[in-house]
Amino acid sequence: MADFSKDSPEYGGNGHYRINGIDFMSVWTFKRKHSGTSENTTPINGAEGKELAKKCSQIYSSTPDFGGYEEILIFPVSELKNHYDL
Repeated sequence: MADFSKDSPEYGGNGHYRINGIDFMSVWTFKRKHSGTSENTTPINGAEGKELAKKCSQIYSSTPDFGGYEEILIFPVSELKNHYDL
């Protein structure tokens, strides 16, 4: 079962959560909000998510608002920015 969902008080929008004062996003949401970071496709995002899961300090799961997945990973926005050199 996912840690968070759109029914969680931490919910800030699809793939975006504020947990203990820290913004977390899925790879897809981060790329959508920071256009130009890289291609935003499921195969690419899945591979990048696996890479991020190995190095991020905090990782949570969430239930996506739509799509074919039951659970996705969310990462600290500061670490996503570092990963994508933003």
